Amino acid sequence: MKKQIKRISDNRIVYLDNDEITDPIKVVHDFFSHSWLPNHLKMLKRWRNDAALESEGSKKCKPDYLVYNYELTIKLIEAAWLLKNQKLGRLDFDDKQENDIAKWYIKTERKKLRDYPENLSIREIVKPSSVLKKMFRIYKLDGYKKILNTWLHNALSTSFMEESLSKSEVITVYEQLVKLFEATWLISERLKDRN
Repeated sequence: MKKQIKRISDNRIVYLDNDEITDPIKVVHDFFSHSWLPNHLKMLKRWRNDAALESEGSKKCKPDYLVYNYELTIKLIEAAWLLKNQKLGRLDFDDKQENDIAKWYIKTERKKLRDYPENLSIREIVKPSSVLKKMFRIYKLDGYKKILNTWLHNALSTSFMEESLSKSEVITVYEQLVKLFEATWLISERLKDRN
């Protein structure tokens, strides 16, 4: 009985309201209405550094800014969890033509858009929703929430808590979040263009 109760509580959607659960792409658009992609990536890097690196100087993120961005990020992760099986923002190419056409399309799209992903492979740019699916193979929704909660507490703490996060956890989660931000940004931009 206890095992069943635990399974139900894992991967619960907590931060999204009913409208956002019904239409999680709204959360993606909202995330990027708060800031441009490069600003989100800078914030993530500062947060990671404040949470995981011992520093002589003061922490870079202000507590209110950190909590605000923590909640935005958790909402984006919950939306990604709901969207992980959808094929959003996908470019349709024939497999034989995919690489050449994809390179041409990416070059054209890069000129058109203000910012462009720097950490996604060509395949991930062609199929950005694949990033959402891949990230949840590493950790489930509940795993990301627990790790980011630790990041939040470590970044807000005045002392350094070295044992709370392994370096591989920090690197893995950081890399996955960078890809998530870039992939969801690309999805958001492509869906805007189609409307």
